[in-house]
Amino acid sequence: MSGVGNIVSVACFMPQLLLVRHGEPERKGVLLGQLNVGLSAEGAAQARKALSALDAAVCYTSPLRRAQETAAFLPEAIPRVILPQLAEIGMGDWEGMRWTEVEDEWPELALKKLQNWFGIPAPGGERWEEIVARAEQALAMIRMGPFPAIVVGHQGLHAVLDSLLSGRRPEGFVQDYCEVRNYDL
Repeated sequence: MSGVGNIVSVACFMPQLLLVRHGEPERKGVLLGQLNVGLSAEGAAQARKALSALDAAVCYTSPLRRAQETAAFLPEAIPRVILPQLAEIGMGDWEGMRWTEVEDEWPELALKKLQNWFGIPAPGGERWEEIVARAEQALAMIRMGPFPAIVVGHQGLHAVLDSLLSGRRPEGFVQDYCEVRNYDL
């Protein structure tokens, strides 16, 4: 049998990934890294406004409190999966410090860090290769589906994920609190 009547319509499906940065943390103005702090009252309000109307098949979250508390504002029907690989970039000895304190204590290293943010680790912090390896692991798990998928995490690790997904350099990535970025996988 041939003819126009046998044409089957095939819908194109692009898996969608939404990267959502956590809301404003209760500690501001310091390098948080992997410090396990929660959301401020403003951060909770940001999360409620940005996430309550989102829909997805699954939400992957960082294990850190500020991401967990943000993801809690998603509709209850969306299952949540905690991925340790989505934790923020470890800042080692600098975690909890203001940048001016870092510059005072490590002036030469601070200057090098500013010139090559992702290439120079903080003392005791994660190296670029470690960060990329765990971001790739997380992305491999996420790519298995289901879709659409939401990732609630952190600006630093999202910069790495954005770089892996788009080919852009991570240094130019900026994401506001509770900002939602959409990617086709």
